[in-house]
Amino acid sequence: MTKYILHGGETGVPNKHNEAFYQEWVKDFDDDKVPTILLVFFSRPDKIWNELEKSDRERFAKYTNNREAKFIVANSDMEKFKEQIRNADVIYFRGGEPQKIVDTITSIKNEFLSLMDEKTYAGSSAGVMFFSDYSRSRSRDWQKWLGLLPINSFVHYSEKEHKESLEEFKKKNPDNQKEYILLPETEFIIKRY
Repeated sequence: MTKYILHGGETGVPNKHNEAFYQEWVKDFDDDKVPTILLVFFSRPDKIWNELEKSDRERFAKYTNNREAKFIVANSDMEKFKEQIRNADVIYFRGGEPQKIVDTITSIKNEFLSLMDEKTYAGSSAGVMFFSDYSRSRSRDWQKWLGLLPINSFVHYSEKEHKESLEEFKKKNPDNQKEYILLPETEFIIKRY
């Protein structure tokens, strides 16, 4: 079984939700374990991956009281990426453009879940959307994604702004019995599959 930490977006906002999000990555490991954390930035342009790695390392250190961890940035060569997943304890998909993730991992989508078996997966915004059957964000209407998890997700969710869109989608898709995961910014839930 894999632990999925599904985050609604805006991981950079300093608050108790994001603090708990980064702590949750390593919560299930003994204190003396040095986890290997695979940082996946496929949703963002390659040229900013170094900046993203730096910010994620800093946030992790800040929120986990400088817990020791080994960080690896994901390789966009899928054979190397598969090996990185096998060797990682935590796989983190940062937010950005979900279609870029889909375009990058399409060749391994059928084996993706089995590669992550027994690991901890953390995904923010686009890192939730691509996994979903259908997903929506504040700036993107409902769209079909990979459907790797039995969920429909709404990231950057605000009940005040988005409840009508959600109800409309449910009405138009009565046969879609997947669980609806509503994720406000900076908040997360944990699922196990």
